[in-house]
This record gives sequence, C-alpha cells and structure tokens, in this order.
Amino acid sequence: MFSTNSIAPIITAQRNPRRRQRTDSDESVTVQQLSKKLKRSGITAESFQPPSARPANGYLHGNSSSSTQNGIVNYTEKQRGTAEYPASLTSRSKDASRKADRSSRGSRGDGSVELTRNGTYAVTGLATTPFQLQQQRSLEQWRGELAPNIGFAIATYHSRALVWRYHHSNATNSSKPLTIRLLHASEDSNQPLPLGIIVPSSPEPGLLIVMPVSGKVAYWESLSSAASVDLARQKQQAVQGVVAGMAFGEHVSAITEAEPQGFLLSLSSGRIAHLTIADPQGRASIHSRILRSSGTQSGGLFGSLRNVFGGTSWPKDLAAVKVGNSTQKGQRQCAIGTAKGSLQLWELNWNGAHSLKYEMDLKSKFLDSIRDTGAFPKDTDSQYLQVLDFAFLPAVVTGQEVTSTTSKSATRLLMLTAISSNTSSRYNLHVLDIVDDAVDVLVVHPISCYTTLITPESSKKVQLLVPEPGQTAYIVFAESVVLVSLEEIQETPDSQLQSEARRLPDPFQDVIDFRRDKGYQVVGCAAEVPPKGQRNSSCILMVQGYGLIKVTVAPLEDGLSSTERATITAETKLQQAVFFGSQQSLLEFSGRSEIQFSTEDVQNAALRISHSITSSSSKYLPTVGPSMEQQLQRRANALADLIRYLRKYYQPLDAATRWELLFEAEKLASAMAVWRIYEATPKDIPQGEKILLDEIVECISEEQKSENQPDHHETDAVRHWLIHDVWRLEHLVPWTAAALTLLYSESVQDRRPMSLAYRARLISEANDIHLAALETAYVFRQTNATLYGFDEDLMVEGLLNSGLKDMPQTWTSTGLICDSTHKLAVCFQDLAVDMEPVNSDSEDSGPSPELFRKIADENTRLVELSCKTHIERSRLLQSSENPDTRDRGLQFAHESDVSRRALLKGLVDMGQYRAAIGLGEKYRDLEALAEVLESEIQCSQEDLHNSTVDEEKKEIRAKIAICERQVDSYFDKYGTGWADAFFARFVAQGRISNLLVHGPKQRHHLTSFLRAHPELSSFGWINEVTSEGNYAAAADDLQRAQEQTDTVWARKAQLSMAKLASMAAGASQQREADKTTELNQAIDKTMDVLVAQDQLVEMLRPTLRGALNDTSAKVEILVQQHGKRFVKVKPTLRHAMREHFAQLVEDKVLDAEDLIDTISLLDEDSLDPADGFAARRFLVALRLVQLCSFERGEVARKNLLEDIVWRRCIIQDDWPKINRTELKDDAKVEAETEMTALFQTLREGFKTGFWDNNPPPQPSALLGAGTTVESLLTSSRYENVPESTLLGLARDLEIEDKAVQKCIDEGRLGEWWIGIVDAAKLSARNEADRIGEEQNRAGAAEQEFRKEMEERDIAAWGVGGAVAGEPRTGMDEEGDVVMGM
Repeated sequence: MFSTNSIAPIITAQRNPRRRQRTDSDESVTVQQLSKKLKRSGITAESFQPPSARPANGYLHGNSSSSTQNGIVNYTEKQRGTAEYPASLTSRSKDASRKADRSSRGSRGDGSVELTRNGTYAVTGLATTPFQLQQQRSLEQWRGELAPNIGFAIATYHSRALVWRYHHSNATNSSKPLTIRLLHASEDSNQPLPLGIIVPSSPEPGLLIVMPVSGKVAYWESLSSAASVDLARQKQQAVQGVVAGMAFGEHVSAITEAEPQGFLLSLSSGRIAHLTIADPQGRASIHSRILRSSGTQSGGLFGSLRNVFGGTSWPKDLAAVKVGNSTQKGQRQCAIGTAKGSLQLWELNWNGAHSLKYEMDLKSKFLDSIRDTGAFPKDTDSQYLQVLDFAFLPAVVTGQEVTSTTSKSATRLLMLTAISSNTSSRYNLHVLDIVDDAVDVLVVHPISCYTTLITPESSKKVQLLVPEPGQTAYIVFAESVVLVSLEEIQETPDSQLQSEARRLPDPFQDVIDFRRDKGYQVVGCAAEVPPKGQRNSSCILMVQGYGLIKVTVAPLEDGLSSTERATITAETKLQQAVFFGSQQSLLEFSGRSEIQFSTEDVQNAALRISHSITSSSSKYLPTVGPSMEQQLQRRANALADLIRYLRKYYQPLDAATRWELLFEAEKLASAMAVWRIYEATPKDIPQGEKILLDEIVECISEEQKSENQPDHHETDAVRHWLIHDVWRLEHLVPWTAAALTLLYSESVQDRRPMSLAYRARLISEANDIHLAALETAYVFRQTNATLYGFDEDLMVEGLLNSGLKDMPQTWTSTGLICDSTHKLAVCFQDLAVDMEPVNSDSEDSGPSPELFRKIADENTRLVELSCKTHIERSRLLQSSENPDTRDRGLQFAHESDVSRRALLKGLVDMGQYRAAIGLGEKYRDLEALAEVLESEIQCSQEDLHNSTVDEEKKEIRAKIAICERQVDSYFDKYGTGWADAFFARFVAQGRISNLLVHGPKQRHHLTSFLRAHPELSSFGWINEVTSEGNYAAAADDLQRAQEQTDTVWARKAQLSMAKLASMAAGASQQREADKTTELNQAIDKTMDVLVAQDQLVEMLRPTLRGALNDTSAKVEILVQQHGKRFVKVKPTLRHAMREHFAQLVEDKVLDAEDLIDTISLLDEDSLDPADGFAARRFLVALRLVQLCSFERGEVARKNLLEDIVWRRCIIQDDWPKINRTELKDDAKVEAETEMTALFQTLREGFKTGFWDNNPPPQPSALLGAGTTVESLLTSSRYENVPESTLLGLARDLEIEDKAVQKCIDEGRLGEWWIGIVDAAKLSARNEADRIGEEQNRAGAAEQEFRKEMEERDIAAWGVGGAVAGEPRTGMDEEGDVVMGM
C-alpha cells in the first residue's frame, strides 16, 4: 500500500470461494432489496456491471486454483464470469443503465490523455481521477490503493476515504467519488494513514479499513453499507475487530492480500500478521494471528538458520511481502524478504493456519551473480547491497534470458537489488529459480538507465511489477518508473553460451520520470492483465497531484528480435520530448545522465524529426483535419519545441544543423502565410479563369511533390501539398513568375487573349504568394535567430552579415528564387502601361483602380525582396572556400547591382521616387541613389524649363531644392562613399566640368574624389588651384594629366602649366626645393622630347605641302618620300614607320623610343641638307635615349637603343666608296667625310659637349645588337611583343648589322674611326673658335657704340645727364633705361 509518506504493496481480495453461489432468483431479490439501501449513496443497482476489459493478475493459465501476479491475488475466468462489479458510483439518473452499457476501457475517446508514446510503450492519463485529488497534492496526506480486477480505486485520509470507479468511458460520472467516513479515526494528523483495500465480492465490492496504530479493523461487505450517511447504521453494518498481538509502539505499515479468506499485515517491527475476514462457515468475521515458525526446515545451500523469523526475532528491515501460487485448495504460498537478502517461504491456510517451509540468505548469491556480470568490481562490499522488492514469476514465463523449461514445482522470483555509493545506486534484476531448498540465480539484468541514489525512506516506496504476459518488468519509484524488457529470446548456440556466462545483451530499458518541480509522486500502483487476445502489458499508477495514469508496453513486433528492441535511440527521446513535452505537465523529458547520445546522433535525429514534421510523415501528427491552419500551426509548434529542447539539453549543436532546422521552421511559417493568402482569395472567379496557387501546384514537377491519391479520395491538391510538401517550398516559390508566363502563353496559343483584369488578378495573386512566402521567412529568421543559437546582432532583417562560412545554401536565395523574384518585379513594371485603367469605351475594362494601386504598392516590396535574395546569394557564394565559387559570387554581386539599379529606376519611372530612394538608402546602393537623384533633378529642371505657369515653376524649384538638400545631406551621412558615387555619375555622363561649380559641403569630398582618381587629373589641377590653392598638388595633377594626353599641343600646354605651378609651389614653400627641382627637371625632359617631335614634324612638313587633308594619303606620301631606301627591304620597320607617321600626321604624341626609331629610319638623301635638324637628327636621337626614363636594371634596353641609333647613323653613307681615295686629293676626301651623317653627328656632339659623358662607341661594338629574338628580349621594351613580330624585327636589324659589317670590312671604318673622330673634334673646335672671334668682335663694336652714344649725350645734356629743371634719365645696373633718375 502507498501513501504520501510510505508506499506499500497493493492488494486486492476475494470472497470465500466455498461460499454458496446465488441463483438468478436470489440475485434479483438481492438487487431489489439493495435498491432501497442505495438511495442515500451514490450507487444504483444498474451500477454493478462487469468491466469490459476483465483484468486478471494471474500467470497460471489452466490452473483451477486461484493465482497471483507479483503477490497480488487474481480470479479465475469462471469466478470473473459470475461476479458482478459496479460500473459507476455516482449515476442517479434514469438513464443510468444506458450509460453503463456504453462504459468501456476506452483510450482517448473516453477523455483520457496520451502523455507520451513511442514504438515500445505509451503513457496515458486517465480522466477518472476525482478533482480534489488532482488539486490537493501535498496539502493533505492520503494513501492510494487500486483494485485493477474490478477497476476501483481508493484514497484514504485520516478520517475519510474516497472510492471511485476509474475504468469507465464516461469520465464525468466516474470522476465523482464515493466519500466514506472511517470508524475509529485518529485526530492526530501525525499518525500513519489508515490502510484501505477494496474487497471484490458479489453483488458489489466490500471495503476493509485497518487503523495502523490502534490495530482496529472495520470491514463492510458492500460499499453501499460503508457509504451510509447514518453513522449508527454504518457501524452496525461493519464487521469490526482488532489485530491481535500488536506490541506497544508497533503499527501496521502495509497490507497484502492473501486469499483465500485473508490478508497479510506488515508491522513496523518487521513481524507479519495474518488477518482473515470470514470464519470457516463463510460468515464475515475478523480474526488475526502473528506468523510464527514452529519447526523451520532449512538446509542445503543456506545452512541452518532456524528460528530466524520465529518468535520476537523478526527483522525490522522488511523489504516486501508477496503472496504466490496456490499449492493446494485452501492454501497459498507466501514469500517474505528483507533488505539484507533473507527470504522466507510460507504456506498459508484459509483458516489462519500457517507454516514456514524454507528460509534462506541470498545475499552472497546476489553478490556473486553481480560480480559475474562484470558490472561491479570483484571486491564489492556486501554491506552496500539491499533488496528492494521482488515478484513471483509463473513457471511458463522465464524472462529474456531463460530459454530452458523447469520443473512444475519450481518457484520463480524476480528480485530487485541495489548497491549504493555516496552519490548513486546501481540496480539489478535477478531471476531466481527455487526448487525445494535449492536456489539458482539464472541471470542478472543490470539496470543501466537509472542510477539515482536510493535512500532509506525512498527504498520503502519501490515496487516491482510484472504484468501479464510477463514481457516487461515495471520498477516503480516515487518519482520514476523504469521499464525493463523480459522478452524471451530465440534459442541459438550463441544465446546458450551467453546465457551460461550470464552475459546476454542488456534488455530494453527506459525511464519515465515525473516532474520534480511539480511535486508529483507515485502513491499507488497495480498491474493489469490485458483482455484476451491482446499481448500488451500495462500497469496503473496513482500520482499525487495529477491522478491516475496507465503505462502500456506494446508486444514485440513481428520480425523484430528482443536485442534489436533494446536500443534506445536519440530520435525516440527527441520525439517524446517534442510531441508530448509541451502538451502535459506530468512527465519530465529533460533526459538522464545515464542515457547519453553522441552529438552526431542527436543532430541526425533532430534533422529526421524536423523533416518528418514538415513532410507530415511523423506518426505523432495527424495528416487530416478540418482546419489546415491548425494543422500547420501544430507542426510549427512541434518544430519550436524541438529546437528549444535541443538548445536546453543537447548543446552544442553545429551551425549547419541549426541552420537546417531553422530553414525547415521558416518554410512551415511561410506555408502558413501562403495558406492564409489562399484562404482569402475569392473562389468565385469567372469561367475560364484559374486561381494561381491551384495552377502552381499543378505545374510543379512530379519529382518535386508527393503524389496525390484520388483513389483515397484526396482531391484537394493545395491541401495535399501543404500537408506533405512544405519542405519543398523552394520549388513552389519560383513558379509564381513562371505560372504567369505559362498561362499567358497558353492564352496566346489558344487564341483567347487574356484580359487586362485577369492578368492583373493573376499578378496580384503571384505577388501575394511570393511576398507571403519570402517576407514571412525573413521575418521568422530574424525573430528566431536567438532561439536557434545565432547572434541576432549579426543579422539584419533576416540577412546574415557575417558568419556565413558555416551557413548552407539558404532556400530563400536559390538561383531560381532570385531570378523569379526579379522577373516578378519587372513583370509589373513592363506591363504597367498595359495595366492602367483603359478607356471606358473599350471592351476590356481593365483592372480596377484599387487592384492597380495594390499591385503598384506591392511592386516596391518585390523590389526589396529581390534586393534581399540577391544580396544573400552573393554573400553565400563569396564566403565559399572554393575559388571558382567565390568568383561566381563576385560576378553575381555585380549582376545584382545592375539589376537592382534597373529595378529602382523602374520604380522612379512609375512615380515611386520616394520608394526608390528609401530602398537605395536601406541597401546603401549609393550608385543607384546618385542615379535616382540626378535623374530627378534633371527631369525637374527640364520641367522647369518647359513650364510657363509661375505657381508650377515655384513647386518645381522647391522640388529641386529638396533634392539638392538631400544630395548635400548624403555627404554628411555616407561621406566618401556617396561622394564617389555622386561624382562618378557626372564623370560617366561627361559632365565633370559641372563638378567644378560645387557647394561648400562638396568641396572636401570633391578634392578627395579627384585625388583618388588620377585619370581625372586634367580636372583635378583646376580644383587644386581654385578650391584648395595647392599648387604642388596642381603641378602633380598636370604632370599626370599630360601623360594621359595624346596630342602634342595639349601635352606641351599641360607641361608648361605644371612647371608654372611647380614654381609657384616652390615660391609659396608648399614643396621642398629639391623636390621642386626634381619635378622641374622631369618636366624639362618631357618637354625636350616634345620639342624634338615638333622639330621632326617641321622637317617633314614641306613633304606634305599640297597633300590632301587625309591621314592615309599623307602617311603614304611620307613613306614614299622618306622610306624608299632605308626601310624598303625591312617590312617590320617599314610597318612601324607607317604607324609612327600616322601619329605624327594626327599630331599625336609619339613614345620617346618610337620617336627615336622614326628619326633614325629616315632616308638621308630625302632630307634637306640645309635643315639644321636633318644634320643633327642622330644626335637628337641619342640625346632622346638619355632622356628616356628607364627603370633601374634596364641598362640593356638603353644600350640596345643606343647601338641601333649608332648603327643606323653609320650606314646612312657609302663608306666603301668613301674609302676608295684613288684620284682624290685631300680636300675632296675631307669634303666627302664631312658630308657623312657620322661626321656631322660627331661634330655636333663635340660642339655641345654631349660626348663628354657619352663617348661614341667603336663600330665593331655595334655588331649583333638586336639581331636575334633572344637579344631583343634582353630589353623590357619587347616583353609583350608577339614572337612573330620579334622574328621580323630581328631579320630587319640583321640587315642593318650586315651593312655595318660591310662598312667595317670594305670601307675600313674601324681604321678610319679615330681619324674621323679627331677631324670632327677639330672641326667643332675651329667652328667654336670662329664663333668666339665673331662674338668678341661684336662685343667690341657694341662697346664702341655705347661709348660714342654716351659722349653725344654729355655733349647735348651735360655731365649730370639732364638739363637744368628737366628730369634725369639714366640706366640701371641691368642696362635698362630709367626715366626721372
């Protein structure tokens, strides 16, 4: 029996089977007589009907004598068939009989609640618990008792008892208990609670009450007698007595049914009293006696332990008292066990006689068997072992491990032991086979799923039950129930070996925990026997504060072995927590430390459960219901429960798993939004038109949706999709745009033009579906980010800004969804004109203004969605570790920017300027903002120009002012980013000059923008001078600008201004002197190159006199005139000359090296000898080589260029001819030598001193330069030149090289070289002397002239230089005339 303080075994009782059975006539008379007695009670004659389930507790099938289960007496089928038990305690209506007929052992149909369920067991809350028991909890103590044979329950308090029928289909009636006042009740609330038990009898159950302290006993043969409101009548109808032999301070702690005729009372001292309620004649009578041994038989394995339980030597550590099988008629076997492992077997007689058969100490047996399992160390201390409870097993049921049969005389027990440490206890189930005085421990089941520490107080509340058909053991603790499978395994050689070694695999085990924070505790339990033909095993529990629950274990499925069933999976635990955790407050699903799963198992299980929810494939969810929204909401709640449970008890989960779970939940939330849209869609559409969602579901490929089954009357495709295919939502969303195209194409093919109104409605529905799905998903993602373990601060409106590395592909931004979102937004923008309200005279009235405005407003949301999906996809691609994927992400980002700007421009075109600005600001698309604002300002300015109404002009000016203020505000808001976008817009449109007229806020940003873009230096220098006054920066800009200019005149102008700016910077100390000098020198070098090009053009200009104003014609004339000899047989050089001439004709700047080539390739005889540039062109070319800005390490490039120039200079003349001096005097030889290009170049170099730092090379040193591809590649000039071009160039240069070799060989140029150099030096010196003499003579003449003029002035004006009274005139130190000195 259980109480809120201590729990003892549950007991039922049976009337004396020898008592005379009533006939049918007797029964009718009895009922008629009883009906008068029941008027004041809650019982009617119709209440006494047999329960449909007919539970039994016996294992002994086919045995004529009564049997027990786990020590609880049972009835035979014959007895159950004749006994009548009450079906209801409170029915007083005239319709009671009809209600009683409907009573049955129903499940949830009778008001019961399914608390949890899996493939092995189910827990159901019965709706028959009295309301006051559910509410009182710990406010008032009570003791519970169950009579599962007849479906009754009793709760005893100190002064009253409640009795009710808990097996009934009508929960309302059965929940009203029968209240019974107790006789001899104690007023002391600290005393133990009375013990009560329902006694099955005919025609109605009886009631037995035992007062634990006083030992007084009251027995009523019927509940109606016990429930009499008349106290005197109640006492009169009670059979009273007292427990004889109780010592002072001793009290009754438990009561165990021991039919026939009686009960066993467990006393607090450890003694046992045998109580009978009938005399030998069957009359009600109370008799009791203490069990005493009069000659104990003990031996064999147990030694001589005589009188251990005799007299007053009863141990106080009594563990359990159980009643077993009947050995013969009128007798019952009884087992008494202690916590220390002692066991007694007694024979009880219905007349009160008793005898002790065996007594034994099993502790060593238990310890040895535990050590053999390997679950505990070999040195396990016996003092820590205790027996908690045991149960009788029938001989035909052996447990999981027992595969052999035993003798019929054997007694089989299942005993529960515990070995405790300071923090935990390890429990074991032992299967014992007792034959005479021999005991064998067949197998030990270590309990691995439950290790909670057992305490002296909690050990009294542990109960072991093995309901029929004996497949499962129930270990009932105060706050938990442990289930252990006892399924019989198939006999195999392996199983035999394992059985002999006691090492069979652990059976199925699991724990059902009650919530400790609610104070729930088991205060009563009993085993049930399923109806005939069923293999379920079940038990009933009375839970304080909640009521009655039923735990049912399903039989082993066909084809499934017991070892396969033994596995407890993470998926099973998660399913119980998810589908039942939030629906009730009784069970605890937080998990136990003893049952652990790997993170991988938990994650995989979570994903499977999530998918089963979204696909409605879970057996715990209904697929059909009247409300689709409720069905979707239930699934959404399950997903929310799943992630909450995972985050609370299974941390940490990896990010990929959490993302997948979040995506599934998003899809379900989106599906709910889509369903609401579909529900609100009008179904009364014109004939021939379609509802878009119906069409979309129809269009989805069969591979992307589950098959609808019309054979099963599944005719609603939309509901079917929402039930089974929500997890494929990413396949439905793209069809919103594709279905529009498909329907329009079909209308064209069928030659049935789609009306504007129909098109508008379809677009409206497409917008609704698309927006509902994606907007809901992003809102859900943002709202629930924290719930799924993501940092909400890293996410903006559902878009993750960082942490994308572990994020899988999101369903909201697949390629198809991005494309369809963009198409759907463009669809309305493209059709906006067609969808505007049409002329009323037209047959097609078009959409209503309200519908048109709705679609226009939705277009802004679609554009925003397009922005989101494209941004999300590009970020995911760019976060990939695959370089190719990252490149695709960059490309997609660029394409997204272009498409976004097009969509925003479309919004502006539709008059949604503010919406476009808002989206541009939201997504910081500064280029789009610049385009929108600049376009708006330009359009407004055009409107202002075209307007003639003053008021209208005023409004337009105000609009322009607003836009300009917004432009200025963006400089403060976005800074450099906005400046770059805004100014780049002007540059792209070729209106950069407009930037130079800027406001004060733009000045700093414009300067930064121009300095950051060197390609705009031609405008930057103006800003530096006018806005910043920075001449140094202006000089740098002009220097860069001239490099970007390809015309000579512009480059010369920019260089001149650059030098002026540099000088100004130096004067104003904006730049250090050495840096100014360095810049000026660079400018001078570049200017010298341009001057050389000008001189070349001037030299060639006479050739083009009279030529057509055509570039090609001019180039052809130049080539024919100056390239007819030297480059005639050199195609590569001739082609290069042609290109260079084209640039010269167009006044384009030639590269310095190209200019050198052009100067050196001209035919000598095509030039005017009188032209000074022609005479010194090779010196100019060599000087240009020195001016070229070669990088360090490019000496080879410079040397190659010099060698080529010298070589061409040499071969300009016929040195073999000059070498033939026969018949020539010296004057003629000198004259011929002085006319050569070589001599003129040397002479000019000596005249200018150029050779001082660049001495002329020997002709032989020029050989081989550039005559092979390898030698050309030593110069960086030819690094990127095609090899074919290099081959041609090398052949041309080889021709030049051979010509030099000829000059050396045949013209003896090597021998002439020193003489020519000396002659050129002498000629240059003579000319310098001549020029010096001429300059001296000119200076003397000037001095003479000045002296003569001074003398004339003195003669005319006097010595003072002025006539009296006239201002004097004189010369200053620099020789300038100064008036008024």
